[in-house]
Amino acid sequence: MKFGFVTSTNACNKSSASSRRSYLSAASFLNESNVDLVSLQHEFGIFGGESGEYVLDLCRNIDRPLVTTFHTVLQNPSERMREIVREISQISGTVVVTIAAAANILEKQFGVNPEKIVVIRHGVTVPACVRKQYAKRQLGIPKRTVLATHGLIGSGKGIEFAIKSLPYLVKKTPDILYLVIGETHPEVRKHEGEAYRNTLISLAKRLKVNRNVRFVNRYMREDELSLYLQATDIYVAPYRGRDQVSSGTITLALAYGKAIVASPTIFAREILSHKRGLFCKFDDARSIAVCVKRILHVSGLRQELEMNASEYGQEVGWARVVDQYSAVYRSAVSTHRLMDYGPLGMKPLVPS
Repeated sequence: MKFGFVTSTNACNKSSASSRRSYLSAASFLNESNVDLVSLQHEFGIFGGESGEYVLDLCRNIDRPLVTTFHTVLQNPSERMREIVREISQISGTVVVTIAAAANILEKQFGVNPEKIVVIRHGVTVPACVRKQYAKRQLGIPKRTVLATHGLIGSGKGIEFAIKSLPYLVKKTPDILYLVIGETHPEVRKHEGEAYRNTLISLAKRLKVNRNVRFVNRYMREDELSLYLQATDIYVAPYRGRDQVSSGTITLALAYGKAIVASPTIFAREILSHKRGLFCKFDDARSIAVCVKRILHVSGLRQELEMNASEYGQEVGWARVVDQYSAVYRSAVSTHRLMDYGPLGMKPLVPS
Protein backbone atom coordinates (compact mmCIF):
# COMPACT_ATOMS: atom_id res chain seq x y z
CA MET A 1 0.00 0.00 0.00
CA LYS A 2 1.39 3.41 -1.01
CA PHE A 3 0.55 6.66 0.76
CA GLY A 4 0.78 10.26 -0.43
CA PHE A 5 1.57 12.62 2.45
CA VAL A 6 0.49 16.24 2.05
CA THR A 7 1.98 19.07 4.13
CA SER A 8 2.57 22.75 3.38
CA THR A 9 6.01 21.94 2.01
CA ASN A 10 5.05 19.22 -0.46
CA ALA A 11 1.40 19.86 -1.29
CA CYS A 12 2.18 22.27 -4.05
CA ASN A 13 4.75 20.22 -5.97
CA LYS A 14 7.55 22.75 -5.49
CA SER A 15 5.26 25.71 -6.21
CA SER A 16 4.43 28.37 -3.66
CA ALA A 17 1.90 27.42 -0.99
CA SER A 18 0.31 30.82 -1.65
CA SER A 19 -0.39 29.95 -5.31
CA ARG A 20 -3.92 28.59 -5.69
CA ARG A 21 -3.11 26.85 -8.96
CA SER A 22 -0.44 24.75 -7.25
CA TYR A 23 -3.07 22.95 -5.16
CA LEU A 24 -4.90 21.83 -8.29
CA SER A 25 -1.57 20.73 -9.76
CA ALA A 26 -0.89 18.71 -6.60
CA ALA A 27 -4.31 17.04 -6.91
CA SER A 28 -3.61 16.12 -10.54
CA PHE A 29 -0.20 14.75 -9.61
CA LEU A 30 -1.68 12.56 -6.88
CA ASN A 31 -4.49 11.33 -9.12
CA GLU A 32 -2.00 10.26 -11.78
CA SER A 33 0.32 8.58 -9.26
CA ASN A 34 0.13 5.05 -7.90
CA VAL A 35 -0.64 6.06 -4.29
CA ASP A 36 -3.56 4.30 -2.61
CA LEU A 37 -4.32 7.01 -0.07
CA VAL A 38 -3.58 10.66 0.69
CA SER A 39 -2.66 11.75 4.22
CA LEU A 40 -3.21 15.47 4.79
CA GLN A 41 -1.28 17.05 7.68
CA HIS A 42 -3.38 20.14 8.39
CA GLU A 43 -2.44 23.16 10.45
CA PHE A 44 -3.74 26.71 10.24
CA GLY A 45 -1.17 29.24 9.09
CA ILE A 46 0.72 27.07 6.61
CA PHE A 47 -1.61 26.80 3.59
CA GLY A 48 -2.47 29.65 1.22
CA GLY A 49 -5.60 31.79 0.98
CA GLU A 50 -7.90 33.11 3.70
CA SER A 51 -7.39 30.84 6.73
CA GLY A 52 -5.64 28.36 4.42
CA GLU A 53 -8.70 27.82 2.24
CA TYR A 54 -6.68 26.88 -0.86
CA VAL A 55 -6.14 23.41 0.57
CA LEU A 56 -9.83 22.77 -0.14
CA ASP A 57 -9.00 22.83 -3.87
CA LEU A 58 -6.71 19.89 -3.24
CA CYS A 59 -9.21 17.98 -1.11
CA ARG A 60 -12.11 18.50 -3.54
CA ASN A 61 -10.15 17.27 -6.54
CA ILE A 62 -8.29 14.16 -5.40
CA ASP A 63 -9.86 10.82 -6.27
CA ARG A 64 -8.02 8.83 -3.60
CA PRO A 65 -9.27 8.21 -0.06
CA LEU A 66 -8.23 11.05 2.25
CA VAL A 67 -7.19 10.83 5.91
CA THR A 68 -6.57 14.17 7.63
CA THR A 69 -4.55 14.79 10.79
CA PHE A 70 -5.54 18.08 12.42
CA HIS A 71 -2.62 19.66 14.27
CA THR A 72 -4.64 22.82 15.04
CA VAL A 73 -8.10 22.59 16.59
CA LEU A 74 -9.30 25.97 17.85
CA GLN A 75 -11.92 26.43 20.54
CA ASN A 76 -13.00 29.79 19.12
CA PRO A 77 -12.35 29.67 15.37
CA SER A 78 -13.48 32.25 12.85
CA GLU A 79 -16.49 31.23 10.77
CA ARG A 80 -14.23 30.65 7.76
CA MET A 81 -11.95 28.37 9.78
CA ARG A 82 -14.99 26.44 10.97
CA GLU A 83 -16.20 26.00 7.38
CA ILE A 84 -12.78 24.78 6.23
CA VAL A 85 -12.47 22.18 8.99
CA ARG A 86 -16.03 20.96 8.37
CA GLU A 87 -15.50 20.53 4.64
CA ILE A 88 -12.13 18.78 5.03
CA SER A 89 -13.76 16.46 7.57
CA GLN A 90 -16.67 15.72 5.25
CA ILE A 91 -14.31 14.81 2.40
CA SER A 92 -11.99 12.77 4.65
CA GLY A 93 -12.76 9.16 5.41
CA THR A 94 -11.13 9.59 8.83
CA VAL A 95 -9.79 12.55 10.80
CA VAL A 96 -7.01 12.08 13.34
CA VAL A 97 -6.14 14.22 16.38
CA THR A 98 -3.49 13.64 19.03
CA ILE A 99 -5.59 14.12 22.18
CA ALA A 100 -9.13 13.33 23.32
CA ALA A 101 -9.83 17.01 24.11
CA ALA A 102 -9.28 17.89 20.44
CA ALA A 103 -11.69 15.16 19.39
CA ASN A 104 -14.31 16.64 21.70
CA ILE A 105 -13.79 20.14 20.23
CA LEU A 106 -14.14 18.81 16.67
CA GLU A 107 -17.43 17.19 17.59
CA LYS A 108 -18.91 19.99 19.74
CA GLN A 109 -17.54 23.13 18.09
CA PHE A 110 -17.20 22.03 14.46
CA GLY A 111 -19.97 19.46 14.18
CA VAL A 112 -17.68 16.69 12.92
CA ASN A 113 -19.19 13.21 13.00
CA PRO A 114 -17.60 11.53 16.05
CA GLU A 115 -17.53 8.19 14.20
CA LYS A 116 -14.97 9.74 11.84
CA ILE A 117 -12.60 10.88 14.60
CA VAL A 118 -9.66 8.78 15.80
CA VAL A 119 -7.22 9.75 18.55
CA ILE A 120 -3.60 8.74 17.87
CA ARG A 121 -0.97 10.15 20.19
CA HIS A 122 1.89 12.21 18.76
CA GLY A 123 4.69 9.77 17.97
CA VAL A 124 8.37 10.16 18.80
CA THR A 125 11.68 8.37 18.55
CA VAL A 126 12.33 6.80 21.95
CA PRO A 127 16.03 6.81 22.90
CA ALA A 128 17.68 3.49 23.67
CA CYS A 129 19.18 5.06 26.80
CA VAL A 130 19.70 8.48 28.35
CA ARG A 131 23.21 9.35 29.58
CA LYS A 132 22.88 12.80 31.10
CA GLN A 133 26.38 13.29 32.47
CA TYR A 134 28.01 11.91 29.32
CA ALA A 135 25.96 14.31 27.21
CA LYS A 136 26.84 17.26 29.44
CA ARG A 137 30.54 16.44 29.15
CA GLN A 138 30.25 16.18 25.36
CA LEU A 139 28.63 19.61 25.22
CA GLY A 140 31.17 21.16 27.60
CA ILE A 141 28.64 21.88 30.36
CA PRO A 142 29.38 19.13 32.92
CA LYS A 143 28.59 21.20 36.01
CA ARG A 144 25.58 23.17 34.76
CA THR A 145 21.94 22.71 35.75
CA VAL A 146 20.32 22.69 32.33
CA LEU A 147 16.91 24.04 31.33
CA ALA A 148 15.96 23.72 27.67
CA THR A 149 13.38 24.64 25.06
CA HIS A 150 13.69 23.32 21.52
CA GLY A 151 11.95 23.50 18.17
CA LEU A 152 11.42 26.12 15.49
CA ILE A 153 11.61 29.44 17.28
CA GLY A 154 8.79 31.99 17.24
CA SER A 155 7.02 34.27 19.68
CA GLY A 156 4.36 31.64 20.41
CA LYS A 157 6.91 29.63 22.41
CA GLY A 158 7.01 32.23 25.18
CA ILE A 159 10.79 32.00 25.54
CA GLU A 160 11.00 35.54 26.89
CA PHE A 161 9.13 34.43 30.02
CA ALA A 162 11.60 31.60 30.61
CA ILE A 163 14.46 34.10 30.31
CA LYS A 164 12.68 36.47 32.71
CA SER A 165 12.43 33.62 35.22
CA LEU A 166 16.21 33.28 35.44
CA PRO A 167 16.86 36.20 37.84
CA TYR A 168 14.59 34.40 40.33
CA LEU A 169 16.66 31.22 39.93
CA VAL A 170 20.33 32.24 39.67
CA LYS A 171 20.63 33.38 43.29
CA LYS A 172 20.11 29.85 44.59
CA THR A 173 21.31 28.01 41.48
CA PRO A 174 24.06 30.20 39.92
CA ASP A 175 25.19 27.39 37.58
CA ILE A 176 21.82 27.28 35.79
CA LEU A 177 21.96 27.34 31.99
CA TYR A 178 18.95 27.83 29.72
CA LEU A 179 19.41 26.34 26.24
CA VAL A 180 17.23 27.73 23.44
CA ILE A 181 17.68 25.05 20.79
CA GLY A 182 16.63 25.48 17.19
CA GLU A 183 16.51 27.88 14.28
CA THR A 184 13.86 30.53 13.73
CA HIS A 185 10.67 29.23 12.13
CA PRO A 186 10.96 29.75 8.34
CA GLU A 187 7.59 31.57 8.17
CA VAL A 188 8.65 33.86 11.03
CA ARG A 189 12.00 34.53 9.37
CA LYS A 190 10.30 35.33 6.06
CA HIS A 191 8.13 38.04 7.60
CA GLU A 192 10.16 39.26 10.59
CA GLY A 193 13.73 38.12 10.02
CA GLU A 194 15.51 37.45 13.33
CA ALA A 195 13.68 40.20 15.23
CA TYR A 196 12.26 37.87 17.89
CA ARG A 197 15.57 36.13 18.56
CA ASN A 198 17.38 39.46 18.74
CA THR A 199 14.80 40.67 21.26
CA LEU A 200 15.52 37.59 23.39
CA ILE A 201 19.28 38.17 23.22
CA SER A 202 18.81 41.80 24.26
CA LEU A 203 16.50 40.77 27.09
CA ALA A 204 19.06 38.34 28.52
CA LYS A 205 21.73 41.07 28.44
CA ARG A 206 19.41 43.63 30.05
CA LEU A 207 18.54 41.22 32.86
CA LYS A 208 22.25 40.35 33.25
CA VAL A 209 21.60 36.64 32.71
CA ASN A 210 23.28 36.39 29.30
CA ARG A 211 25.82 33.96 30.81
CA ASN A 212 22.91 31.78 31.84
CA VAL A 213 21.35 31.63 28.36
CA ARG A 214 22.76 29.94 25.28
CA PHE A 215 21.16 30.08 21.84
CA VAL A 216 21.82 27.09 19.59
CA ASN A 217 20.65 28.70 16.38
CA ARG A 218 20.52 25.91 13.83
CA TYR A 219 18.48 22.97 12.66
CA MET A 220 19.89 19.78 14.18
CA ARG A 221 20.29 16.23 13.03
CA GLU A 222 18.47 13.76 15.23
CA ASP A 223 21.65 12.48 16.88
CA GLU A 224 22.81 16.01 17.76
CA LEU A 225 19.42 16.98 19.16
CA SER A 226 19.44 13.77 21.18
CA LEU A 227 22.66 14.85 22.89
CA TYR A 228 21.14 18.18 23.95
CA LEU A 229 17.97 16.51 25.24
CA GLN A 230 19.97 13.96 27.21
CA ALA A 231 21.88 16.81 28.85
CA THR A 232 18.66 18.58 29.89
CA ASP A 233 17.58 18.55 33.54
CA ILE A 234 14.23 20.34 33.10
CA TYR A 235 12.36 20.94 29.87
CA VAL A 236 10.51 24.27 29.74
CA ALA A 237 7.50 24.82 27.46
CA PRO A 238 5.85 28.16 28.33
CA TYR A 239 3.70 28.24 25.18
CA ARG A 240 1.39 31.24 24.80
CA GLY A 241 -1.31 29.66 22.63
CA ARG A 242 -3.94 28.17 24.92
CA ASP A 243 -5.58 26.19 22.09
CA GLN A 244 -2.50 24.11 21.25
CA VAL A 245 -3.60 20.50 20.71
CA SER A 246 -0.34 18.95 19.51
CA SER A 247 3.30 19.30 20.53
CA GLY A 248 6.08 17.12 19.21
CA THR A 249 8.62 18.94 21.39
CA ILE A 250 6.82 18.17 24.66
CA THR A 251 6.24 14.58 23.55
CA LEU A 252 9.93 14.18 22.74
CA ALA A 253 10.92 15.57 26.14
CA LEU A 254 8.63 12.98 27.74
CA ALA A 255 10.29 10.21 25.70
CA TYR A 256 13.63 11.33 27.12
CA GLY A 257 12.20 11.10 30.64
CA LYS A 258 12.48 14.79 31.44
CA ALA A 259 10.80 16.74 34.20
CA ILE A 260 8.70 19.33 32.39
CA VAL A 261 7.38 22.79 33.22
CA ALA A 262 4.66 23.88 30.78
CA SER A 263 1.85 26.36 30.45
CA PRO A 264 -1.57 24.66 30.62
CA THR A 265 -2.43 24.45 26.94
CA ILE A 266 -5.13 21.98 25.93
CA PHE A 267 -2.42 19.52 24.89
CA ALA A 268 -0.31 19.93 28.03
CA ARG A 269 -3.29 19.59 30.39
CA GLU A 270 -4.11 16.19 28.93
CA ILE A 271 -0.65 14.79 28.27
CA LEU A 272 1.08 16.06 31.43
CA SER A 273 -1.66 14.87 33.76
CA HIS A 274 -0.90 11.90 36.04
CA LYS A 275 2.13 13.74 37.45
CA ARG A 276 4.12 13.92 34.23
CA GLY A 277 4.90 17.62 34.62
CA LEU A 278 4.20 20.87 36.47
CA PHE A 279 2.04 23.70 35.15
CA CYS A 280 3.14 27.32 35.21
CA LYS A 281 0.78 30.21 34.55
CA PHE A 282 0.60 31.69 31.06
CA ASP A 283 3.04 34.55 30.40
CA ASP A 284 4.32 34.44 34.00
CA ALA A 285 8.07 34.33 34.66
CA ARG A 286 7.70 34.08 38.44
CA SER A 287 5.41 31.07 38.06
CA ILE A 288 7.98 29.34 35.85
CA ALA A 289 10.65 29.98 38.47
CA VAL A 290 8.46 28.55 41.26
CA CYS A 291 7.94 25.33 39.27
CA VAL A 292 11.64 24.98 38.48
CA LYS A 293 12.56 25.52 42.13
CA ARG A 294 10.09 22.83 43.21
CA ILE A 295 11.60 20.31 40.80
CA LEU A 296 15.15 21.12 41.86
CA HIS A 297 14.59 21.25 45.60
CA VAL A 298 11.53 19.20 46.63
CA SER A 299 12.76 15.75 47.60
CA GLY A 300 11.64 13.00 45.24
CA LEU A 301 9.55 15.21 42.94
CA ARG A 302 12.01 15.28 40.06
CA GLN A 303 12.48 11.51 40.12
CA GLU A 304 8.72 10.96 40.13
CA LEU A 305 8.15 13.29 37.18
CA GLU A 306 11.00 11.70 35.23
CA MET A 307 9.74 8.17 35.83
CA ASN A 308 6.18 9.04 34.78
CA ALA A 309 7.44 10.90 31.71
CA SER A 310 9.57 7.98 30.62
CA GLU A 311 6.69 5.53 31.02
CA TYR A 312 4.49 7.68 28.80
CA GLY A 313 7.28 8.02 26.24
CA GLN A 314 7.43 4.25 25.86
CA GLU A 315 3.73 4.26 24.93
CA VAL A 316 4.14 6.69 22.01
CA GLY A 317 7.22 5.33 20.25
CA TRP A 318 6.94 5.39 16.48
CA ALA A 319 6.53 1.61 16.25
CA ARG A 320 3.23 1.77 18.13
CA VAL A 321 2.01 4.96 16.47
CA VAL A 322 2.82 3.68 12.98
CA ASP A 323 0.78 0.55 13.66
CA GLN A 324 -2.18 2.71 14.66
CA TYR A 325 -1.92 4.90 11.57
CA SER A 326 -1.48 1.86 9.36
CA ALA A 327 -4.75 0.41 10.67
CA VAL A 328 -6.55 3.71 9.96
CA TYR A 329 -5.09 3.94 6.45
CA ARG A 330 -5.96 0.34 5.53
CA SER A 331 -9.51 0.81 6.80
CA ALA A 332 -9.90 4.01 4.77
CA VAL A 333 -8.66 2.30 1.59
CA SER A 334 -10.94 -0.69 2.12
CA THR A 335 -13.96 1.54 2.71
CA HIS A 336 -13.17 3.61 -0.39
CA ARG A 337 -12.89 0.49 -2.54
CA LEU A 338 -16.14 -0.86 -1.14
CA MET A 339 -17.88 2.37 -2.11
CA ASP A 340 -16.37 2.24 -5.59
CA TYR A 341 -16.83 -1.44 -6.37
CA GLY A 342 -19.47 -2.72 -3.97
CA PRO A 343 -19.29 -5.78 -1.69
CA LEU A 344 -18.61 -8.13 -4.63
CA GLY A 345 -15.70 -6.10 -5.92
CA MET A 346 -17.56 -5.09 -9.09
CA LYS A 347 -17.81 -1.54 -10.42
CA PRO A 348 -21.51 -0.53 -10.27
CA LEU A 349 -23.16 -0.31 -13.69
CA VAL A 350 -24.17 3.19 -14.71
CA PRO A 351 -27.54 3.25 -16.55
CA SER A 352 -27.22 4.36 -20.15
